[in-house]
Amino acid sequence: MNSLTSQQRKLVYLGGILLLLIPIIYFGLPSGGKKTADGQTQSSGGRLAQLRQQYDLGESNLGDVDPSSVTMNLVLLGLRGIAVNQLWIQMDAAKDKKDWTSMLEATQSIVKLQPHFEKVWDFNGWNLAWNTSVEWDAVPDRYYWVKEGGKFMLQGVGRNEKSTELRFRAATIYQKKIGIADESIYFRKYFRVDPDTERWKNGPDTDFNTGPEGPYQAEGKDNYLVASDWYQAAVDNEQRWKIPLKQGTLDRTAFHSLPARCLFDYAQGLQKDGQFGEITREAWANALDSWINKFGREELFSVFGANAIPVKFVLEANEEEIAAMASTPEQEAMIRNAIDSFQKIVNYRYWRTRGMAEAEPETAQAHREFFEAGEAYKQQKWRDALPLVESAMKGFESMLARYPDLRIEDNTIEEAMLAVLMWNNIYKLEILGEGESLPQEFPLRTLWQENQGRMPEIEREFRLRYLTQAGQ
Repeated sequence: MNSLTSQQRKLVYLGGILLLLIPIIYFGLPSGGKKTADGQTQSSGGRLAQLRQQYDLGESNLGDVDPSSVTMNLVLLGLRGIAVNQLWIQMDAAKDKKDWTSMLEATQSIVKLQPHFEKVWDFNGWNLAWNTSVEWDAVPDRYYWVKEGGKFMLQGVGRNEKSTELRFRAATIYQKKIGIADESIYFRKYFRVDPDTERWKNGPDTDFNTGPEGPYQAEGKDNYLVASDWYQAAVDNEQRWKIPLKQGTLDRTAFHSLPARCLFDYAQGLQKDGQFGEITREAWANALDSWINKFGREELFSVFGANAIPVKFVLEANEEEIAAMASTPEQEAMIRNAIDSFQKIVNYRYWRTRGMAEAEPETAQAHREFFEAGEAYKQQKWRDALPLVESAMKGFESMLARYPDLRIEDNTIEEAMLAVLMWNNIYKLEILGEGESLPQEFPLRTLWQENQGRMPEIEREFRLRYLTQAGQ
């Protein structure tokens, strides 16, 4: 080499560089960003780019690309793990000090470094919505942090296109944290009319009141309907990418029941809000239709026996359909066993019966009368409440005669017992004279006598609903 002239050495170096560029280009050439009409990339790029595209491992294949996230990871090179660990320590320290702003900033930095690690989004979204929110006293402040947790989870969904788990977790916030929490009576109102009225103009926070396809219209949507949309998105995602919920999260059949199950929650929520009539009856009818004709007709599968024999079944299958699905008597027995087992897991028969009962106008009328009787009772208008509660009791008794399976269901028993207890109290307060006793015959008498063991909890619920507000 020393015998070569300076010019010759430069030519050798240049040739070596060009030679090394060949494998670099072959392996590392990026693909073209533009796609043809059939969805194919115009330039497939190098071998590594082709493999990333083939196995959906590219950054854009996993979800939305955050330029700042990509930049941070490039700058840190091999120190990303150390930086992430330090940020987790900072986040925990800020949480212990109740420095919520610093905690949120650290959380946002973590996800920029680990945008495709599902557990980061799951843990921190849950932490904001469930743990951080309860540290505040004012309900609007609590709702703000529930929103932050929900928005964080939605951001994670955008960064992880194939994640079934994050869609499921987002839906859980809408269904349970908004709809079932102790503050749900306020959260459900805030979901439609955000407490920050100056920013959201007496409407919903459209960054939170949003579905898989984007924000809803200006008036937003009920939280249970949004939950149903996100559960459906999770089910669709599982079927599209063949990525199930993590093992132990929820039984697959129960998971697939959730979109329809939230529609029942919506119908019950309307009743709790004091809405009756056609809108509530139609909500029950829609939920029943989704339960029977969508979830009930979906082809499900399970495995049975030591040999893990796969069995396909439909929860709403009739006798002829069961016989058609089976090729042997043994297989037919397994299908029947699967249908019975999974109907019990999701409480299928109860919700089918409850939906049929609640979708009837007579049942809706009974609920309305009982609600109006309760409002009159709280105002100590005994004479106004009495005919309403008596009519409601007759309506409930008629419903139970048509749907006797509901006689053992807790919610039905509670409402019927509360109605009789209200009727009982009104008689004692307003109707009966000294030495007189209650009528021996009255609607729901048999159910009342059968459930006397539950009276302590019924009386406690009655006090919470009516007596405190009535000043008794």
